[in-house]
Amino acid sequence: MHLYTFYPMRADGASTVFETYDLADDAAARARGRRVLRDHPSAAEVAIWQGERKVDVLTRASDMA
Repeated sequence: MHLYTFYPMRADGASTVFETYDLADDAAARARGRRVLRDHPSAAEVAIWQGERKVDVLTRASDMA
């Protein structure tokens, strides 16, 4: 398991919260990222990090369809 940190960000790029999860891999982190985005309706995107490595940025427009 790997620790991933999720930052739901508003359209202005600000993030006032973060969530962390132990997950098996990047694919599981992306799936969790979609759930985090759904759970934060004011977020335009969610940035996913594993330590200092940026895994992905999921946007509401392209990743929630």
